[in-house]
Amino acid sequence: MDWALLLAWGIKILSLFFIILTGVAYYTLAERKFAGFIQDRPGPNRAGIFGLFQPLADGIKFIAKEEIFPKNVSKGMYLLAPTISMTCAIMAWAVIPFGGTLPAPEWLAALTGVTTIDLQIANPDSGVLYMLAISSLSVYGIMIAGWSSNNKYSLLGGVRSTAQMISYELPMGLSIVVIVIMTGSLKLTDISDSQKDMWNILSPPGFVAFFIYVTAMFAETNRLPFDLAEAESELVVGFHTEYGAFKFALFFLAEYMNMITMSCLTTLLFFGGYNVPFQLGAGSHYQAFIGLGFFILKVLFFAFLFIWVRWTLPRFRYDQLMKLGWKKMIPWGLFAVMFAAIYTVYWKEGWMKLFI
Repeated sequence: MDWALLLAWGIKILSLFFIILTGVAYYTLAERKFAGFIQDRPGPNRAGIFGLFQPLADGIKFIAKEEIFPKNVSKGMYLLAPTISMTCAIMAWAVIPFGGTLPAPEWLAALTGVTTIDLQIANPDSGVLYMLAISSLSVYGIMIAGWSSNNKYSLLGGVRSTAQMISYELPMGLSIVVIVIMTGSLKLTDISDSQKDMWNILSPPGFVAFFIYVTAMFAETNRLPFDLAEAESELVVGFHTEYGAFKFALFFLAEYMNMITMSCLTTLLFFGGYNVPFQLGAGSHYQAFIGLGFFILKVLFFAFLFIWVRWTLPRFRYDQLMKLGWKKMIPWGLFAVMFAAIYTVYWKEGWMKLFI
């Protein structure tokens, strides 16, 4: 076993994990600040300058609060639920390519012998299928939380969420199939690299698939206007009503991790991933850094979109939610798949000439 290579992988995984947790913490602060702006109030502004230490204060609060177990809960399942949600949220990041290849720092090269760093933990040939599988497993955390809490609000929230996430996985999967047909690969790096000349959003089937995907993305992450699993005005907070302290923090972090993951996937599938518009900086020593910077900017835009929509649109009724998924989005998803097949065989080369 190559222990130096194993050490390099360990350092990369721990570094990514630290960056994820820090980014998620400040994403929650950004949402509270923007919500305050919309509601004409300042938002968090006491802990540190401009409230920048608020995520740290929240983290200390969650860890220090007393752990309470409601009476007659199924304790094993009750504790397993937030663990599943958090584990699935973290595992999804393993296959996301953040950029190309960077030169390794001198200290890392001296320690491990590794001279370059791929900005991705793993790059399997079936990266898209891996992401879909992980997102499918995450529903178990919410379902088990609702069932094990011995609370009717939690149970109803868990049932709602299960039906909602299963319903919207179908149109999301169909929209991703459109991209797979056009690129001919399930590998996320191949999908990103195929958009060097033209982003998928600029193709007719990609344009249709994008709107299907974005709608399903909000439903999959249980965010407004599709937060029927929580629905404070009806279900207290739904599936995690009986959770507090660090157990609640795991659900809270998993939700925001999933939002950033979906923002990354949207960027990779439709907006060129880490490819820079007009191939700026191509061939230079800083190409990978420029690509990483543009990838982060694109992800930040879609992460902001989650916040913007939450504090702008009202919640759907549950029957409207299910009707939209089954009667509107699935037929449109099937149409987009057929359209993508025809486009790829007959029109793709002619259409791309308009942009190249």
